[in-house]
Amino acid sequence: MVSPQESSMNLSPPKTRSLAGPLILITIGALFLLHNLSHINVFRLFWRYWPVLLIAIGIGKLLQYFRNDKIPSS
Repeated sequence: MVSPQESSMNLSPPKTRSLAGPLILITIGALFLLHNLSHINVFRLFWRYWPVLLIAIGIGKLLQYFRNDKIPSS
């Protein structure tokens, strides 16, 4: 049997889920919808400017890293 002290020591902080998956699905769905509803070739635009998406993700990761790095150095 596990004592209350042991069970409280095994508690880990709740895991945070990434928003990347849902955002990717929303983006892909929006691209298909725009392609079907407009005369603009959305896929040609995406094919031309997809590296911007990688740059934006990289900048976001850097900002996240520096925001989480607020541990005071002693």
